[in-house]
Amino acid sequence: MKTENKEYTITAYTEDCLGLITRINAIFSRRRISIMNFNMGPSEIEKIKKFVITIKETEESVQKITRQMEKQVDILEVHYHKNPHLTVVEYAS
Repeated sequence: MKTENKEYTITAYTEDCLGLITRINAIFSRRRISIMNFNMGPSEIEKIKKFVITIKETEESVQKITRQMEKQVDILEVHYHKNPHLTVVEYAS
């Protein structure tokens, strides 16, 4: 049985490091995963950057991606969650 792709948001907190966007993008490119939205900016903590990435995939695939991202030296913490707005729209239709 094929599992359904859902929209997930991945949030990663990283050190400020040159070339990190390229390495994060490579993780998605190798798995042929299309990024729907990619934002990066300062976090609440000084000298720490926050990446917010939105993709449409299975939960198993998202778990693998977050584990892969955590292995990067400059990434401090990675979280993911299913977008609640999409769930409400699915139940409404």
